[in-house]
Amino acid sequence: MGNRMGMLFLSLLLVPTIAYTLSDQELSDFSTYLEEVIKCKQVPGGVVSIVERGRTVFTKSFGYFDIEKTRKITDDTKFCLGSLTKAFTSAVIAKLLSQQSSYTWDTPVAQILGPSFRLENDLLTRNVNLRDLLGHRVGVPSNFVPLLVGFPENTSRQQFIEMLAYQKPSEPLRTKFLYSNYMYTLAGYVAEKISGKSWETLVREILFEPLGMNASGFVNEEKNFSQFSPAFVYIDGKQDKIDQNLLYTVAPGGPAGAIYSTAADMDKWMNFHLGNGSELIPEAYFSELHTEQMITFPPKNNLYKPDYPISDVTKAYCLGWISSVYRGYRKVWHSGGIAGYVSMLWLFPDLESGVFVALTGAKDNQHSHSVDAIVNQAADLLIGDKPWLNQSTACSFPAPWKDVTPVPRGTTKEPYPELYWNISESADVYAGLYGHLAFGNMTVTTDDHGILLHYGRFGKMRLLPIDRKIFSGYFLDNLSYMTNSDGNTRPFVIEFKFSGDNVVESLEFSVNLSTSQKTSFKRIDKTRRVHCRNVSNSFTSVRQSQGFGTVLSMTTAWYLYH
Repeated sequence: MGNRMGMLFLSLLLVPTIAYTLSDQELSDFSTYLEEVIKCKQVPGGVVSIVERGRTVFTKSFGYFDIEKTRKITDDTKFCLGSLTKAFTSAVIAKLLSQQSSYTWDTPVAQILGPSFRLENDLLTRNVNLRDLLGHRVGVPSNFVPLLVGFPENTSRQQFIEMLAYQKPSEPLRTKFLYSNYMYTLAGYVAEKISGKSWETLVREILFEPLGMNASGFVNEEKNFSQFSPAFVYIDGKQDKIDQNLLYTVAPGGPAGAIYSTAADMDKWMNFHLGNGSELIPEAYFSELHTEQMITFPPKNNLYKPDYPISDVTKAYCLGWISSVYRGYRKVWHSGGIAGYVSMLWLFPDLESGVFVALTGAKDNQHSHSVDAIVNQAADLLIGDKPWLNQSTACSFPAPWKDVTPVPRGTTKEPYPELYWNISESADVYAGLYGHLAFGNMTVTTDDHGILLHYGRFGKMRLLPIDRKIFSGYFLDNLSYMTNSDGNTRPFVIEFKFSGDNVVESLEFSVNLSTSQKTSFKRIDKTRRVHCRNVSNSFTSVRQSQGFGTVLSMTTAWYLYH
């Protein structure tokens, strides 16, 4: 009798649990909740999609293509994914490694690329491997600003990789998580060398075509963006469209952020990962993608009890994915952004469920909270717990739990005083060409109001003097929203260093948005004086005969939304 009871007990333990299934009422309530978030957060447009056990259970698109509200966004509208691209790059590499025996995740990159490859020091050059690149373990900081302003056209991926030799690490190898778009571009370049095909071709052949992601592609290959939902900012409380040409700044760093997609295609991508992906990539290689590689320091947007009703805690970075625990459930996720677009993808592998959100902005102080409010509510439905956000708290989030006072829209102030130039130093003193071996060239020119800084494909700043050495920099034209839109009015700090003979010898500012540590751009021509009307915006390679070497103008644009 005892044995029979034991067997019965064992059989009960072996009965598989049934995944939670969303009801029509729950989906209807979520739709109503979503509409309220869109309204109170003034989200211009976007799409939300939920999958559960291999099927799409919810898709909702909203907003318009234009400010005039004449063209509605649909489920087929294309959205830029930003850093969600990274998971495609790691999956491509997993497939390539499974097809040959010469290389593994731990093969040093130098063994694949050959003796011409090098990073800043010999230790990195000899030891950095694919796992390091994809797990953000190299120790080189993000250095985002050079990526923001855009590489000159036709800059090759190889030229980009060659400049990595001059990026200094800030931490020893494999000791600290430091997010890097540069290293993901290097990983994509390694995939090209292994296969003999471009990264874009590999993504198409290995992932898009087998998964039927026929509406997905790469922004750097698009001729126009008429089928893309545009991104917006608020200026003085009114919507203003971000120039979609800024999407071209992703080249040549496509492996870190170039993919665009639709809700339907992203459903296929989610189900591929939730279904174990073994039909395309052998299990031993596929499972590594979701395996924790590098412990991350607690990010500022972790949620902990008792400050919040629930806990959502990041554990580690995997290979193109982030590992977290949400209300006790394993969560694998990533986020992305590029030129005003923001995206988020959460997977709950043990429930075979996931949610994808893509929004067009607007890029201001409310930008991230809109996405957070949506994905948290969807996640609660998927795991079957009572939602901790409601229509009221979703609109105030992160308040009332965190004391955050958003900057009201409509409060943008003209950043420039009536008198641009308020120091005795002549503007001509600063004009000239400045360069850095890793981050390219910039030119300072003069005009009737003072000086302008030109950097990369889209970077143009008005520099306003605080004193003869320190200047505030405000973006103009395409990138003006970065410093001149509602909620985004903090200028860059630029410092000019003078030599003993009172000649400017370098220009210094932080290329890393997360630190105030400055990078020095050396003055290349100390006697040349340039007026903006005589300067070409075509920034090309410059060879400095006095030991400066070859300097390539560079930069690109995307970020980890997190």
